[in-house]
Amino acid sequence: MNLKRKVHKLPFDYDNEFYLIGIASHENDYRISWALNQLLGWNLVKTDDFKINHPKLKVEVNYSMYHFADDYGLSYYLISNKSEKGFLLPDFKNIDYILKVSNEDNFNNINDIIQNIKKINIVITAFSIENLNSKLFNMFIF
Repeated sequence: MNLKRKVHKLPFDYDNEFYLIGIASHENDYRISWALNQLLGWNLVKTDDFKINHPKLKVEVNYSMYHFADDYGLSYYLISNKSEKGFLLPDFKNIDYILKVSNEDNFNNINDIIQNIKKINIVITAFSIENLNSKLFNMFIF
């Protein structure tokens, strides 16, 4: 007896607990963090590297990371998109850094941050990263 199986796919839906901004720049991470601090009044400081287990290489891969938490409950993480072993977001090889803005319930307009980042003379461009697949999205939940 051949039974047909009906498969139900649930749409991936999340409540936007954070935003991701892609930043393209040829400068080192410490220069970008310094420029963001100067322009936006932040205090990004170097933290432990962002670590993931690379699924294909079967090794832990480290990405440089900086962090700042403001008085409004927002957290900012500047994460390098490149390491010696490859890209954190391989579909975005054109960006050098990812800025994660967490707790944006207290923040209404991510576009203001993007427009300000674009004003930095060592930044080529900045844009919102959207529509990540669930596996990549979950990687940024920390």
